[in-house]
Amino acid sequence: MNCNKQYIISAISAVLMATGASQAMAAIDSYTIETIWHEPDTQPRDTIFLGSFDYDNATKTVSNLKGILSESMTGNSVAYPHDNMTWLTLDYQLVSWYDSSLGGTFAATFKNNNTNTFWTGMGGDGWSPQSGVDAGGVYYGFPRAGNNPGNAYALVFIPDDPLQTLSQTQINYLAYADCAAGGMMGAVCMTGTSAQAYGSVGTMSGYPVSQSISAIAAVPEPSAYAMLGIGLGLIGMAARRRRQG
Repeated sequence: MNCNKQYIISAISAVLMATGASQAMAAIDSYTIETIWHEPDTQPRDTIFLGSFDYDNATKTVSNLKGILSESMTGNSVAYPHDNMTWLTLDYQLVSWYDSSLGGTFAATFKNNNTNTFWTGMGGDGWSPQSGVDAGGVYYGFPRAGNNPGNAYALVFIPDDPLQTLSQTQINYLAYADCAAGGMMGAVCMTGTSAQAYGSVGTMSGYPVSQSISAIAAVPEPSAYAMLGIGLGLIGMAARRRRQG
C-alpha cells in the first residue's frame, strides 16, 4: 500500500512539473497597444493606433500585430474617443526586427498585404520612415495617381519588458504612414515621424508623443487543462485506495 501511495504522489508531482514546464516553454503573452502621434495641423484630432500583439519573452519576437489607425484629416473637430474620424484596418504584420541598442523589437503592421507605400524613385525600400522622408512622403507608384496602392502602416516599438515605459529616444522612432484616400494631399501621404530619429517631422508636422501597452489576461492552453485533469484523476485514485485500505 505504501508503495502504491508513493507511486501516486510521484506521478502527481511529475504531472504538475510538466504542466509548469509547458507553460514556461510557451512564454507567449498577449498585449494591447495605443500609440499616438501629435498632429498640430489637425487639432483636436491626432493620429492614433489602437491594436494588439503577441510577444514571445524567450525570443523577443512580436507576432500578430494588428489594429486600427485614425485618419486625423477626416471627421469633425472632435477629439478621440468621441471622434468620427475614419479608421483604417491594419491587419498585416510584415516587418519586424530586434534592436539591441534600443533594447527592444520593432514591428510594423500594414493596411495592404505588402509593404509598397512610398515612391522608390529616391532609391528607398518603399516603406520605411526614412524612405518616406527621403521621398517627401510621395506615394508608391508616382507619378500616376491610379498606381497609388493606398497603403498605410504603423511602426511600433516593444521593449524587452513590454510593460516598461518607453524612453524619449525609443518614442522618437515610432512612425506611421497613411496613403489611403483620407490621408492624401495631392501626391503626398500623411506621415508621422520625429526629426530626432528620421531628420524630419511628418508631412503635416505630426510626430510621436506616446505609447502605452497593457497585458491581456492569459488563457491556459488545452494541454494544461489535460495535465490538470490527469493530476486530479490520480488524486481521486489515491483517495479511493485510502478508503478501501
